Amino acid sequence: SSGINAEWPLRPGKKDTEENVGGLFKLLERWRKLSSGTSAIAKQERSHVEGEVQKMISAINEDIQDLEQAILAVENNRMRFNITSDEIANRKYFVQQTKEQCRNVTMEIASPRHSQAAGRSTDLSQYSAAQHSQNRSNEVFIEKSMEQQQQIIRQQDDNLQLVGQSIGRLKEMGTMIGDEVDDQNQLLDDFYGDMGQTEKRMGNVQKKLDKILNKVDSKKQNIIIGVLLVIMIIVVVLFFSL
Repeated sequence: SSGINAEWPLRPGKKDTEENVGGLFKLLERWRKLSSGTSAIAKQERSHVEGEVQKMISAINEDIQDLEQAILAVENNRMRFNITSDEIANRKYFVQQTKEQCRNVTMEIASPRHSQAAGRSTDLSQYSAAQHSQNRSNEVFIEKSMEQQQQIIRQQDDNLQLVGQSIGRLKEMGTMIGDEVDDQNQLLDDFYGDMGQTEKRMGNVQKKLDKILNKVDSKKQNIIIGVLLVIMIIVVVLFFSL
């Protein structure tokens, strides 16, 4: 008996049951070979195998009960377990097929007159069908999981591409802003250079003006000052108009 697993209650019990069913069919094949023997040893061995078969069937029935409880738990709490309806249906089908196999084995052991060839063909075909159904269910589950993973990877690639494009645009904007700042700095440097030259020229003019004022009388000084002021105003206007 495997019990109920909280994370995935249907898988462990089913795996144990599959192993027990495989062991049951091995015992059945052994029993069939011994059924043709008439010696005391063959009969004793056959009786022993029949006891092993009954023990195996009891173990399988316990596993089936656990599986049925697990299936009921999943159906009553779908939000807790991430299991699809198709997978639950496959587990129910597996439980039904396993019960049928156990009944057939029990009937064959109880009625050895039945055709062994017919019983072997029926049981093995049922077991193979159940195995094929489960294998297909596992393949579908794996395919869906891989498809979901591929979709997540594609979405992540798309998001990374968008982030890369945004970073590229930000880099271009940063380069443009840097170029604009450089241009503005160059303009300021030119402006300050021109201002320095103007101040130098104004200083030279002021020195010349002081020399002239020292040589002329007050009336002439006033005339000269007025003329120089007019010239300075014209120079300043011309400078800022350029």
